[in-house]
Amino acid sequence: MRQLNVLRYRFIAMGASGAFILIGIVLFFILGFNLGIDFGSGYAEEFQVAPLGFSVSYSGPGQAELSIEGGALALSIRDSHGVDTAVFNPAGYPLSGDVAAGFEEKGCDVTLADPSLPSVNIVTGFGFPASLSSPVRVNFATDTVDVTIEDIREALSGIDVDVQTVGDEADGRYQIRTEILEGEDQQAAERRIGTPLAAAFGAENIVVLRSDFVGSRFSSSLFSDSLLGLAIALALILLYVSVRFRFAYAISAIIALCHDVLAMLSFILIFRLEVSATTVAAVLTIIGYSLNNTIVIFDRVRENIKADRTADVDEQIARSARQSVTRTMITSLTTLFAILPLAILGSGDIQLFAINLTWGIVAGTYSSMFLAPAFLHYASRRMPINVEKEKKEEEYSLV
Repeated sequence: MRQLNVLRYRFIAMGASGAFILIGIVLFFILGFNLGIDFGSGYAEEFQVAPLGFSVSYSGPGQAELSIEGGALALSIRDSHGVDTAVFNPAGYPLSGDVAAGFEEKGCDVTLADPSLPSVNIVTGFGFPASLSSPVRVNFATDTVDVTIEDIREALSGIDVDVQTVGDEADGRYQIRTEILEGEDQQAAERRIGTPLAAAFGAENIVVLRSDFVGSRFSSSLFSDSLLGLAIALALILLYVSVRFRFAYAISAIIALCHDVLAMLSFILIFRLEVSATTVAAVLTIIGYSLNNTIVIFDRVRENIKADRTADVDEQIARSARQSVTRTMITSLTTLFAILPLAILGSGDIQLFAINLTWGIVAGTYSSMFLAPAFLHYASRRMPINVEKEKKEEEYSLV
């Protein structure tokens, strides 16, 4: 590290970044962003094809509620005497018929569909916990679901819809996305998707796990508000760094941050990741994270210039980056250790956020170490750092 001079590699660093961002720009004009319904408007639904085990209701005294506790069904009956809770776990109730018998013993009305399903994999919709004042379906996933993604696409062949598998295909979990029709509300979109699925696989075997609906007016407003928020954040950063340091530092930091944003968007375009509200959150997070690393290096530049005003500015920039490399690498690696498990093992929006954040940390660390010093090198030539002003500030602080 003692001989590292980041300015020597500025042309390589800027060339590599420029090529990567150029690929993203080309893909943007060819393919565009893979917009989620947050920004693209539409209806998205995640569902699972799972056999119906039984349906259950309760008409006795008090109120009954069905929920899930640790992967087991829990029945709570509340009356004037208190709450009676019974948990039906797979160890004591291995089959759906056993669970159904347990509910009957508690005074519930049960309609048994398939008593042989293993109860270890309970599938419930996003409406749980559910009141048993009306019949509630209880489905049990198996590892032998005889449904493929091609079957789903065939069932929805008359609809312009995108179908993706969620997790292992044997689980029978799928996510679908479709654009909303003119004047269509969420209930109509649900029926348009649900009717052909019910006809193909049986309504009792379709469990909706999650659904999202965003209208065109809201999505366009959210997109413009996100761009406005990003512009305000960059403007405030420019103002802060200009006041705290010098305008040369500020413009260098802003260019480096713009690189980080463009590098993340290029990464998203290359790997066709979905652009949603979590993407905006990841971008804003990386702006703050990368700015922190850049400010640490710039602060070291300023302190080194104060300590030795005879040294060349380029030497001080390279020296400052060299002095900060250990701190920057340790900070970045520590953050990556916390984010990588979510990127690998997570799912849904959390995984998408973690993937974006992982790449953003790598790109931000790279730009802080190689690009921000290079930009400061060029900015200091046009806007020289006022050494006399630094000296006056130092003298004032000593007084």
